[in-house]
Amino acid sequence: MRYKIYLDVLLIQTFAMDALALFLVRSLNHPQAKKRRIFLSAGFGAAGAAILFLQLWGFVWYQLSVHLLINPLMILLAFGRKGRKEFVKDLVWTYALMFLLGGVLSWGMETVGRGHSLWLWALGGLAVGSLLVYGIGRQRESSWRYEVLLLVGQERLSLSGYLDTGNLLMDPTVHQPVHIIQEELLGEVLKKEQLPLRYIPFHSLGQTEGLLPVVTLRAMYLRQSKGKKEQTPVLVERPVFGLAKEKLFEHRDYQVILNASCNWQ
Repeated sequence: MRYKIYLDVLLIQTFAMDALALFLVRSLNHPQAKKRRIFLSAGFGAAGAAILFLQLWGFVWYQLSVHLLINPLMILLAFGRKGRKEFVKDLVWTYALMFLLGGVLSWGMETVGRGHSLWLWALGGLAVGSLLVYGIGRQRESSWRYEVLLLVGQERLSLSGYLDTGNLLMDPTVHQPVHIIQEELLGEVLKKEQLPLRYIPFHSLGQTEGLLPVVTLRAMYLRQSKGKKEQTPVLVERPVFGLAKEKLFEHRDYQVILNASCNWQ
C-alpha cells in the first residue's frame, strides 16, 4: 500500500500539533516561557521532521530520529535547560498531548473531513487549541497571583507577586527558599537599614550561571489575589530575597517572583 504525502501539508500539520502541545505544556508547567520560543521550537520540530523525512529512506530510522533527537531538542529549545526530572516531566506531557491531539485530528479527518483539507483541520485544531490554552493559562495564572507586603526594618512595601513554578532557588547558607525582587525597589531601603548582602550561585534569571545578591528581610505577608472573598494573609518570617535587574521584569505587571517550593494555598 502506498500513501501520497504532501510536504506542505506535513509541515503545517506537524507545526500545528507541536505548537499546540508545547503551549499546553507551557500553561501547565512553564507559564514564564516566552511565546516566541514556543513558536520557534515548533518550527524547528516541523522543519527537522520534514528534513529527516526527505533524507532518511527507512521509516524506522525516521521515527527513531524524530523521537530521540528532534522532539527532545524541541522541548529543550522551548523551555530551556532544566533538571532531569523537569525535562522528563515536560517530555511525558508533550507526548501525551501529541497523542491525544493526533487522535482527535485523525478522527475528524476520517469521520467528517473524509481525508480532505488536512491543512484546514490542522489550522482549525490549532485555533481551537489556542483558545483552550488561553483559557487554562488565564485560570492558572490567577491562582498564582499574590498581594505582597514586605517589612524591611521600619519600612513597608506593598507589591504584586507571582508564584513561579520554575523558581526553585535555595539559599545554601540559611537553607531557605529565595524569592526574587527588582533591585531598584529595595536599593534605598537596604542602604537606610544597613542590611548585609551575601551572594549565592544561580543558573537562571536570563543567564547561564552567576552570583545573585540576596538579603534576609524582617517579614513578608502574602494574600492570594484570586477571588473576592477576604483571605487571611500568610506571614513568612525572615524571607530571603534575591535582587534582580529590572530587565527580568520587563513587560510584567508584578515586582516579586515568589519561590515555588513554598505552599501558601
